Amino acid sequence: MDYVPPRQPKWLRSTKGAPFTGIGSLEADILAIVWEKESATVRDVYETLRERRTIAYTTVMTVMNNLVKKHLLTQDKANIAYVYTPAIPGREVAQIVLDSVVDRLLLGQSNVAVSHLLGLENELTKEQMDELGGWARERFSA
Repeated sequence: MDYVPPRQPKWLRSTKGAPFTGIGSLEADILAIVWEKESATVRDVYETLRERRTIAYTTVMTVMNNLVKKHLLTQDKANIAYVYTPAIPGREVAQIVLDSVVDRLLLGQSNVAVSHLLGLENELTKEQMDELGGWARERFSA
């Protein structure tokens, strides 16, 4: 029987054949704003972003519509101004993006990512990763 890889969410699949390594910077900024506000119009997001940088309203609108197409935001068209809400919790998106980066850029070497996140100069060995994982499960499991 042939191996069938698990089906990825639509937003994880590239439309141009390039491997997925994460979401764009502006997409991440917009998602963070919508996650924080729990629901927002394009105007809400635009005004928040404008405090940080120069950006066109139409750019924000286009990116938000793209995020709807990727199933990362939902769009309520009941009012004059469309209201956008998160389709997926931020933590879930972050975990999927991190898994994708480890799988594709680090070739599955999670020890490299963990070592970096812990600020270590050297990469952890498999044995150290196992020990660290066991300690963390024992120490932090409910």
